[in-house]
Amino acid sequence: MALTLTVPREYGYVLLAAASTSVLNLWLGLYVGNYRKAARVPYPNAYATATEAAASKEKYLFNCAQRSHAQFLEQLPPFLVTLLVSGLKYPVLSAAPILYRSPLPSQADLPVYVLNAAALPDVNHVKYDALLPYVLARLPNDEDLIGGKGYELVFFAGEEERSASVPRKSRPGWAWTLRAYNVLSRLIRKRLQKLYLVHQRSWVKVTVEMFSTVVSPKVRKKIVHVSSLSGLALHIPIEDLLIPPSVYLCDRRIARDIYVPYVTGRRAFGVNRPLPTSATGAARLPRVLRESTSFVLMDDNVKTEGLFRINARAALVSILREAYDRGQKFIVWKEGGSVLTYSHWQEGHGSVMVEEHQYAEGFTLVTATGLIKLWYAELQEPIFPQASYPFLRRIVESSSESFQTSTIIDLMGEASDWSPLCKVSRQILTMHLLPFLNIIAAHQDWNKMAPYNLAVCFAPALIRGPDVLEDTNIISTISRILEHAVTYWDSKFASAFEMDLRKFNKSLRVPEAIEDREDPLDTTVSPTTPLHLQTDGIMLIDKDTSDDEGERPPLPPRTHNNREGEEERPSLPPRINMEQPSGEDSNVSCLMRRKPAPVLQSPPRYSTIFTRSPASAEDLPVYTMVANGRLRNSSNTETSLDNGLHNVSETAISRKPVSKLSDHN
Repeated sequence: MALTLTVPREYGYVLLAAASTSVLNLWLGLYVGNYRKAARVPYPNAYATATEAAASKEKYLFNCAQRSHAQFLEQLPPFLVTLLVSGLKYPVLSAAPILYRSPLPSQADLPVYVLNAAALPDVNHVKYDALLPYVLARLPNDEDLIGGKGYELVFFAGEEERSASVPRKSRPGWAWTLRAYNVLSRLIRKRLQKLYLVHQRSWVKVTVEMFSTVVSPKVRKKIVHVSSLSGLALHIPIEDLLIPPSVYLCDRRIARDIYVPYVTGRRAFGVNRPLPTSATGAARLPRVLRESTSFVLMDDNVKTEGLFRINARAALVSILREAYDRGQKFIVWKEGGSVLTYSHWQEGHGSVMVEEHQYAEGFTLVTATGLIKLWYAELQEPIFPQASYPFLRRIVESSSESFQTSTIIDLMGEASDWSPLCKVSRQILTMHLLPFLNIIAAHQDWNKMAPYNLAVCFAPALIRGPDVLEDTNIISTISRILEHAVTYWDSKFASAFEMDLRKFNKSLRVPEAIEDREDPLDTTVSPTTPLHLQTDGIMLIDKDTSDDEGERPPLPPRTHNNREGEEERPSLPPRINMEQPSGEDSNVSCLMRRKPAPVLQSPPRYSTIFTRSPASAEDLPVYTMVANGRLRNSSNTETSLDNGLHNVSETAISRKPVSKLSDHN
């Protein structure tokens, strides 16, 4: 029996790493020889004795160096075996998330390579000198560039998001970066047509500008500095790139959302037609439901315990919502060993797949479940509108233990004439929600999600009325209806709604028609659209303006619109002639003179009058302060300050305003 062994193209770097151990062994031998010579330990003694090492420092250091060399020799055989075997399958496991090729070329038909700095491992955990050959091996080699046009490189320089409990990664220094640049061949450096630096810091931008200006002015023309993904979208179509979640999270710290010209809009969330029309004229599932549902129903994922109970990270769900509305062509789903990605058909390139998607960074299972619930919550018309609440309560009240099959069929059937649910809501229930939850409930022995648990998780996403309290009260009613429909889906409702398991799985496949693989952009304006979006782009045209460029006719005289019984208003008096008179006073201005402003007076002062008895204030003497510190009473008699105070009582209080100071002595 012959054994066929396939060696990858990058396996040469594995052999190079294995051969480099001989150089390291030679260097350690020379290192130990220097310590042996200094300690004067003769051959064939491997170590100095304990007594000699305690008495001499040189002999102690020789023992340490000899032991370190022996440790290297002990671990070398298992290291080489592991390196050679693992290198057959995982030669670029650590390098793939750092540098990879985007599936689609640029607008100039050049290959686009993406360098993600957020995927760089900690320098304390990984040897960057050993990682460098694997990273550079992912760039185009000289054979690919000979006779070619070149390539473009997008460098996402942002750091990975971290929390207070997660320490910051140590990045490689400038020496390693310059060494990596020098390793590149001249053809690789020369064939670089564009270098897009995204999420870079200010000092990096200044350093790159200074370095490129001094080294080569041609390099400076190739570098494009952008601060966010919205700025990158002004240069290249970012919907064609494979962007990892770490880059999205880094961009979210800079900008709240991503704006792409001619692409940004609504395709999946909150659209007027949640179920697009296929090429055959029938309703189909949107792309977001098709991909996220397929990922959730994978063998390992559907058995995950607590499915739909764990809340997803809001930032990642919002990023995916924006990506599907933008029409991002490549989205990778990854949870453990389960990886899912879809191909994209591009004119001139055919069906394009993500290469080495098993190594790519992807979105998790929790994010997929959160995205499905968000899609239901943002429907323009909720599945169960407020007008259906009384009818739903009557169904539950009339059925004490279980519901009648005909009642559920009439409520959710597409051909029902009296159902309070709209036709689109009934299609969504029978085409996706109920068969989807039934499959998850079939694995409840592993995921612990019974029909009751699934109904409780999904019921809040199916209502959105104006009264929050009423929505809260109706949740239990909707949960009972969903629980019954999911429990008896296979036995009663699948055949009635003509949606068995085979037909449901077919709806999750990639459509055969190319135009059905992407959802259409919703161009209609919904009633809930803000006024500034509805009036955007509207031009007001004056219909009274004639087409020719002649003079406009004069306006008719304005008439007095007096009310009945109201006298006519008198005309205004003639305006005063402000012209200067002739004659002797011709140089004197006749402008109206204003009355001079009064002289500012000091604010009134107050003196305090004391009284022993509750007599009225009129019976008390009133003193006025005059010049030279003297007082004048009401009888116009002046006295000194000491005598005036002697005549006043010591208790009690009443205040009166005192006139201003007299100007005479």
